[in-house]
Amino acid sequence: MKRKTAILIAAALALVVSTGVLAAAAGYDSSTNPIVTLNYLTNNFKKEILEAVDERINAKIAEITDKLEAAEPTVTAPEPEPQSEPEPVVITQPAPAPSMAYEVVQLDNGDALYAEGSCEVILRAGYAVCIAPDPTQGLADTTNGYEIYNGQALSKNHTCLIPRADGRGILATSDSVYIMVRGEYSIVKG
Repeated sequence: MKRKTAILIAAALALVVSTGVLAAAAGYDSSTNPIVTLNYLTNNFKKEILEAVDERINAKIAEITDKLEAAEPTVTAPEPEPQSEPEPVVITQPAPAPSMAYEVVQLDNGDALYAEGSCEVILRAGYAVCIAPDPTQGLADTTNGYEIYNGQALSKNHTCLIPRADGRGILATSDSVYIMVRGEYSIVKG
């Protein structure tokens, strides 16, 4: 009899414990679970992070745009030097239709190419140096990310940016200099 009673008590106890476990499982709330699941990371957290990054980028773009619109460029033209020689022949190219294509241009020794606006140049053959009236500004070598100042040589096959028409350009220092140009420019024969 003692054995039957012990089995009944054990069965009742097992029934009470399993009922408690089932009741606890039914009331389980995953929002209070401190374990982060892959599903949460891919569906919720990633979206929140990307939205926050987009908001910051848009705010920075708006801030930079406002600063650029508020800033007025102050460009002073270099003083012309008195010339005893005859005026050089200036060949001005008409403004091309907006295009992404480069134009191949040949310069002779002593010829100078000046930007008539924003202009990109790539030295393909020969040798050329930077022309920059302001000693603190030059051409931006966007291939390597450095500034080329007045009198410094251009590197072959590097894209160089002339940001505006303020007397900056390039001077051919060898015969048959070939460059690729995109943008408005003028050539002064040397």
